[in-house]
Amino acid sequence: MTINSPHLQTSMLVNSSQSKILIVDDDPAVRQLISRFFSYNNYEIEAAADAKNARQIFQKFNPDLAILDVNLPDESGFNLCKEIRQTGTLVLMLTCMADTNYVLEGFEQGADDYLTKPFNLEILKAKIAALLKRGIGQEFNLNTPNNSVKIKGLTIDPNRCEVSLNDEVLPLTTLEFELLYFLATHPNRVWERSDLISAVWDNNHEVGVERKVDVHIGQIRKKIDDIHGQMIKTIRGKGYLFEHS
Repeated sequence: MTINSPHLQTSMLVNSSQSKILIVDDDPAVRQLISRFFSYNNYEIEAAADAKNARQIFQKFNPDLAILDVNLPDESGFNLCKEIRQTGTLVLMLTCMADTNYVLEGFEQGADDYLTKPFNLEILKAKIAALLKRGIGQEFNLNTPNNSVKIKGLTIDPNRCEVSLNDEVLPLTTLEFELLYFLATHPNRVWERSDLISAVWDNNHEVGVERKVDVHIGQIRKKIDDIHGQMIKTIRGKGYLFEHS
């Protein structure tokens, strides 16, 4: 059974004070710890020990965000991450897999953030609050008018937080959307990674965040069919430029 959603942006219409989180982890101690902490902080919580139960709960619960472990007993959490992100629901990977390749794999599968175990609950809370702040439909503000951008069959609609190519909606993550929209509305100039971080990142002091820019730009290129960088150009030693006349 796959995860379906009647509309890609369903999870962005929830009141932030009643945000719903789905925890998927095979360790009952981790599930209980996170559940108690976030319930105390006024979140609605559901939890699952494996991917099969996570899918069943997802259908009924319709969470705003999912916290996923990588090592689930029935399948990889990366598979579930990709599936959930296709519905527009935010995903934070929480796992002991700290190797760079695993972190990059998480982002390539659509994860909005990645945190390794052991973890600090307050840091987890801050990361989730930052993700939900971007994703719950608050006013989009990147110091630019909320006008749609259309170029070469690509439409970027900030009012719906939606990107489509030849009228087909693309499954961009919230952060990918913000990066693309910022570049597209500030075209024909080079933006350093630090500039992009300041524009769209909530935590611009996080270790390795500049590398994340490269990963997300790579994912955006794949999704908008710009593999060869015809629209989003890499300026070696500088950063990125969105070419738009």
